[in-house]
Amino acid sequence: MKINAVAALVGAVLAARGSVVQAQPAGPAESRAEAYYQFCLGRMYAMQMQLDRAIPHYVRAAELDPEAAYPLVQLAELYQRQRDIDKAIESAKKAVELDPNEAAAHRILGKLYFALLRDNGSPDLAPLALDAFEQAVRLDPGDVQSRTELSRLLLANGRSSDAARHLEEIIRQEPRAYYEMYLLAQVRNGEGDTSAAIRLLQQSLAIESRQPEARELLVRLLTKEERFSELSTIYGELVDADPEDVESRIRLADALANAGELERAREEFEAALEGDPENVIATVGLGMVLRELRDLDRAEELLQRAISLEPKHVLARFTLAGIYEEKRRYDEAIVEWRRLLELPIEHMEESEKKLRKAEYWAHIGFAEGELNRHEESISAFVEAKKLAGGDERFEAFHVQALLASDRAAEARETLDAAMSRATPSPRLRMLDFQVDEALGHPETAIQKAIALSEDEPENEMLGQALVEIYQRQKRYDDAEAFLRSRLEARPDSVGLLFQMGAIQERLKKFDEAEAHFRKVLERDPESGAALNYLGYMLAERDVRLEESLGYIKRALAQDPYNGAYLDSLGWVYFKMGKLDLAEENLLKAIESLRLTGVVYDHLGDLYYEMGNRERAVSYWRQALAEEDDEVEKDTVSRKIEEAARDR
Repeated sequence: MKINAVAALVGAVLAARGSVVQAQPAGPAESRAEAYYQFCLGRMYAMQMQLDRAIPHYVRAAELDPEAAYPLVQLAELYQRQRDIDKAIESAKKAVELDPNEAAAHRILGKLYFALLRDNGSPDLAPLALDAFEQAVRLDPGDVQSRTELSRLLLANGRSSDAARHLEEIIRQEPRAYYEMYLLAQVRNGEGDTSAAIRLLQQSLAIESRQPEARELLVRLLTKEERFSELSTIYGELVDADPEDVESRIRLADALANAGELERAREEFEAALEGDPENVIATVGLGMVLRELRDLDRAEELLQRAISLEPKHVLARFTLAGIYEEKRRYDEAIVEWRRLLELPIEHMEESEKKLRKAEYWAHIGFAEGELNRHEESISAFVEAKKLAGGDERFEAFHVQALLASDRAAEARETLDAAMSRATPSPRLRMLDFQVDEALGHPETAIQKAIALSEDEPENEMLGQALVEIYQRQKRYDDAEAFLRSRLEARPDSVGLLFQMGAIQERLKKFDEAEAHFRKVLERDPESGAALNYLGYMLAERDVRLEESLGYIKRALAQDPYNGAYLDSLGWVYFKMGKLDLAEENLLKAIESLRLTGVVYDHLGDLYYEMGNRERAVSYWRQALAEEDDEVEKDTVSRKIEEAARDR
């Protein structure tokens, strides 16, 4: 038979009353018994929520047994429930005075001080609340409620290490204490232990997913740590819960894109746009993903649409400018970079803003250089230098632009000034020997390059620069010997393997060259440069043309507007007798290249084969006029002479 709590308490009250009636004569023991009787009556009324009737009995119990703390504890609790804070504090204090080991009295005091602290914010109350809760926890280590309030107070007072100790204990006692996990995650994040913070947040959200603050912190930390797959899981759950939530879908798509899952990112951005066709963020995001997927035409269309909706969208213009560069539409790229210079940059320090503007100017400088507008290119790099605050990258860009415009003496002066300001970096030292070569001192350049590459044998860029000098000076044997020595130490270096293949092709060691290009492709199957070189080499030798075509098409899939790759495609079509396709691609190549001598030579061969000798000779002459080291000028001259004799 089950008995409810109130009935059981009534029984206890009657029993207590009976013992008092039977006790004769009255004395201290009888007063304590009567006090307990009054206490039990108070408890009974309190359990029935009749607080006004319960309080007098507790007061009477305290009067009858003035050394007892327990009636005062209950009295303090009832006063607190009635919001009579002063009386509650007075009762709890008396209870502590009578029995310092009464954990409940300390807990109630802590709650009262904490409530007052929240109400009026008096800083004097914080130490009182802290002390009360600390005593409560000391006396009753299993008092999770007091420990919880104590941890919050400690956090509010900057004592995060002490708070962490209590939060850990709460979680140990209550494994599903998700909010305490969130608080401990904040502490660990403040201590710099991001991994621990992420782990705690994930545990917390697994217990209770409806915690926006915990989710926001987790997202921020996962983004900081670039753990995008985990981010995509979070947003995926939100999208599953509410498929119409466009914002969460956009964030899911962004996380997927950053995690390298481009096809899934594309699908999510497209789904977001179905729900909100004018959403600029989704439009730009999809444009960026399509750029990575090499669908440049659709990416361009989307970014232009985004800009029509929001003309000052920096990321849209930045990405569009990059697409124009990839498409070798440099004039349009320059227009976009200049517009970016006019737009405000938000959420950056002033120094960062200047550096970003310097980078825009550098893009303008490179684009002007590709258009052979060297003065404009140099001017742009000068502007970049002014903003960059001594960043040596822009010093190097300026020197390179001067070299490209055949102003080697000015390049030397500019470089010397940059090198005098600080200990020269490998980048500037590499430019040093390139300037020597441009000034007509190739041997000095080679000796400097050798010394620098020996000083820093791990820096492949320096060794590759030396090989390029050997190549320009047609010292292919020296280049091959150097590369062999370096490959002994770094046999898996893609850069060195590629250069060895290129040098051996010049030395007509075609089988060895092919072997080295294949090693590159083993390590990087989508290396456009290696695919193109291997395909072009086969086409030049008029062998395995279908295989050659496959390599070149794979290269173009990586960079569809690359003029060198388009030239290779046109050339292999020429070798295959597909003259219309050859013409189409060779003419495209001219639009995408700065140095077009080889393409002109190929066009001359094409039109000669098509029977148009006048046009063929015109292109061969243009090939001779170009300062393109790839053009075998003696061979081209002989072709012009033979065409003249054929008339």
